[in-house]
This record gives sequence, structure tokens and C-alpha cells, in this order.
Amino acid sequence: MAIYPYHFEAEIERYGVVKVRKVWYQVLMLPQSLRAELPFDEFPRLRVEGEIADVPMTNAFIPTGNGRNYVIVGPGVRKAACVGLGDHVEMRFRIADQDSVDVPAALYEALQSNPAFQSIWDELTPGKQRAVAQHVKSAKTEATRKRRLEEAVEVVMSFEGRFREWRDIRKRET
Repeated sequence: MAIYPYHFEAEIERYGVVKVRKVWYQVLMLPQSLRAELPFDEFPRLRVEGEIADVPMTNAFIPTGNGRNYVIVGPGVRKAACVGLGDHVEMRFRIADQDSVDVPAALYEALQSNPAFQSIWDELTPGKQRAVAQHVKSAKTEATRKRRLEEAVEVVMSFEGRFREWRDIRKRET
């Protein structure tokens, strides 16, 4: 069993984000007493690794805008732990390396084979790198992975990792 210096128990709640179109997540709200111990001033989206209901997870505490923070309890964690909305669970965690980026193999190979791509990639913030890496990593089929890898190269090379700008232009083109 891993040692985690922080822990709390909370109910899995439904929480909506986005002003215009609500997107609903199942989340754990961080207790205010524990929030005061963590470096949110330096890292507003504090990345953590640990366990929810004894299931390993890596994620980030996201600010709500009203002084609270939540972590999303993803469907994989909920399924593995046999928990859901309204269940009371324990979360144990430690602060993760805030600059860590999990680069999938296909993206790593593309970076190694294209020095210009690698150079621009190295200038991106870890958050932008994570967004690009997750876009590639979340593909479920090889065809989708290949398409997303091409998109990732385009986003980095032409838009310096700004997915939102790239998506807006693509929408106008269709």
C-alpha cells in the first residue's frame, strides 16, 4: 500500500461546469480544512496522485471559482470501485509533479522524428503538452489515434498548442 500524506472522506456529488452549456461531472469536493494545507496559490489546478475508494488515480483539484476545489471521479474509477453518485468514499493522495506529462508512444515517436515539432513542443507549458498528449492517448482505435496524432502535430506546429483556436477555425471551415 502506498503512503499518502493527505486524505479525506466525502460524498460523490454531481457538479456542473460551463456557463452556457452545463457539463455534469461526478466529483469529490475538497474539505476547506485540507485546502488550507495545499499550495493552491502556486498551483490553482493542483495535480495529485493517489486513490479514491482504494482505486489508483491521477487527476487535479480544479477550482470552482468560489474558493472550493473538486476532483473528478471518472467513470473508470467509479466502475472499478463499484461506487457512484451519493456514495461516501475515502480519497488518499499526494501532490504530484506539476510538470509531469504522460506522452503516449505514438506522440513520442513523432516528436523524436521531427526536430521542428520537438522544438515547439519543448516551448509549450506542461498544461498544453498534457492537453495534446491526452488528445492522442484517448483515441480508442488505431485509425482515430493516427488522425489525432496528425491533429496534434498541426495544433503544435501551427497553433502552439492552442486547441481552442484550432477547433474554432476548423468549425468555421466545415
